[in-house]
Amino acid sequence: MCGLTAVFYPDTVTTPPPVEETREKLVKSAKLLTHRGPDEEGNYVSDDGRIGFGHTRLSIIDLATGQQPLSDEEEYIHCIVNGEIYDHDRIRAEMQAQGFTFKTKSDSELVVQLYKRDGFNCLRDLRGEWAFILYDSRRRLVFAARDRLGIRPLHYTFLPDGGLLMASEIKAFLPMGWKPEWDIESIVDNGEFVDERTTFKGVSKLAAGFFMVARASGHFKTEAYWDLNYSDETKPNYNQTIDEMIKTTREHLVKAVELRLRSDVPLAFYLSGGIDSSTVAGISQKLLTDKNPDAKITVFTLHYIEDPSTDESPLAEATAKHIGANLVKVPTTESLLVEVLEDTIYHGEQPSATFHACGKTLLSRAVAAGGFKVVLTGEGSDEIFGGYPWFGIDLLQAADPSAKSLGLDVPNEKQRAALRAGYQAASGLPARHAAEMSPNRANAPRPLTTTASHLVPARVFYGVNTEMLIPEVVAAYGAVDVGRRTEEGVDHRVREMSISGKWHPMHVSQYITTKTLLTRAILSAVGDRADMMNSVESRAAFLDHHLVDYVNSLPASLKMLPQRQPAGSHGPPYKLVEKWILREAARPFISKDVYERKKVIYNPPPAPAAIQEATPELLPLQKHLKNRITEASVRKLGFVRWDYIKEQLDAYLDRPAFLPKGAFDPRGGMLMSVLSYIVLQERFGIPTYVPNRN
Repeated sequence: MCGLTAVFYPDTVTTPPPVEETREKLVKSAKLLTHRGPDEEGNYVSDDGRIGFGHTRLSIIDLATGQQPLSDEEEYIHCIVNGEIYDHDRIRAEMQAQGFTFKTKSDSELVVQLYKRDGFNCLRDLRGEWAFILYDSRRRLVFAARDRLGIRPLHYTFLPDGGLLMASEIKAFLPMGWKPEWDIESIVDNGEFVDERTTFKGVSKLAAGFFMVARASGHFKTEAYWDLNYSDETKPNYNQTIDEMIKTTREHLVKAVELRLRSDVPLAFYLSGGIDSSTVAGISQKLLTDKNPDAKITVFTLHYIEDPSTDESPLAEATAKHIGANLVKVPTTESLLVEVLEDTIYHGEQPSATFHACGKTLLSRAVAAGGFKVVLTGEGSDEIFGGYPWFGIDLLQAADPSAKSLGLDVPNEKQRAALRAGYQAASGLPARHAAEMSPNRANAPRPLTTTASHLVPARVFYGVNTEMLIPEVVAAYGAVDVGRRTEEGVDHRVREMSISGKWHPMHVSQYITTKTLLTRAILSAVGDRADMMNSVESRAAFLDHHLVDYVNSLPASLKMLPQRQPAGSHGPPYKLVEKWILREAARPFISKDVYERKKVIYNPPPAPAAIQEATPELLPLQKHLKNRITEASVRKLGFVRWDYIKEQLDAYLDRPAFLPKGAFDPRGGMLMSVLSYIVLQERFGIPTYVPNRN
């Protein structure tokens, strides 16, 4: 894992800064990314000063000669890479047989040589979690790209003179002459989670599965090279039986994990009580034991001391015992979560309304303290295999011709409607009946998609509402409408697939959830950023694109299986089994308890009601919010109403709500978002927003 920072001055910048000035700025820029790569630093500036790279290295593969920036033997291609590229040994051998020369044994150098051979088509052979920035001095162009699922970050912005800045994290722009400002429109629109905008004006994320080209002429473009795709429900056509699909899924899973076990430094595993991390740990232990009977992996789990109702450490302990792994429990309390809250916000660089990222910070800190640089995770499984409850709503919205063509016993229309009503009520999401979702209504608003998933970001990670914004902001940018903004962020192709019925509603739902909740929240603030602030590289086996492509091609009902209940049983005739095909594929590697267990949401909890009732004092989060959210700090933001925030803060301090399964009081989540803006303003030096009052 590494940190990248770069600057490119096209010919539209008449006189670029002197070479040494650019080098000094890049050194300072890279220093702000030392947590991403504390082992080595490197830089490159071209003789004409128009391109410069800075790099910080976390040494994982080829410890001796894998320093960056990288270059080819003729020194006309220069490149910096963040992340891991798998299966590189095989491709390297093929290319060496074709006459290509490698300077190192690093997986990252593959980018240089593949580009020499294939140009922009090099992306096809890059498997893994990565981002890179490459400069071709003969063509005088910058070519940058980000992995297919957006596991590794890459941001860009333009200086006032036209210079292009690129970096793993936004903070690296500060020494390069960038001046941060609020992007109020993005804040209102939830741009952090629904499109490529950020909280910072003019700063964009390079989208997952996209590449960027910047030419000396000043021409700039971004373009998709890969996207999620699903089976066509209007033409169900499978050449495998269900048993063969289970076997193929298992083979893809094992291969994805096996590739991610390659490391020249010790690696560890995150383990909860659920099937996702248990599957990765179970497969890994089996693969390593096959080579060495004495091998034992080390797994880390959060231990929620204050709230046994959400504590999964006993389940993790049982799994560790079942597979023969060493278990490390990481004590977690509200006080410890609050202790790392502001640093986690700063490293995440986006507003946060939960403790999700803070829990990951504690976990990765323990991994680093244990002497590990690499950790395998279970992230991405819920999105790919159908683990969230709202997927049930969308599965039951329409028939599944693909499943029926395989002979699967699926509910009829009447049964689906009854089941869907129950899932809808349990989800807490507003109901969207078939008539409401029709794109052909003449006299009512028409939806852009036909699923429930577009409503999810508002509930999970977003704490902004219209009432908290000053009137001038609402007048200029409209009311907060996260559902509509999420729909607007969906690619036109996907909207057509949804409205035409070519994609099953559950597949549309999975697409939207993957592109919003997973890529722009979980993999960012909760994944890469919370791990890398402690210099730990996380690897998400479930997001191997070969596995993702295959599972996406399967019927929706194999992911969330409608299972007929025994005759005479109470309740509806079917129940839905989430991640069914994963359960079947993972069965040889997990315990019976894990195989049968329903999904438990990862949700580091605030202290439960019993602790509040036992003490008259404020709880740690209440105390922290009271100290940090003041009239002065809120008014300094410029776009938030202090009178509304004070009212909400007073009510939250007086009587917080304690919700089941570690969920937050919505007022607490909203106040954490306000705290996020305060922290970002202080640490980035963002000036107060002044509305245009003309």
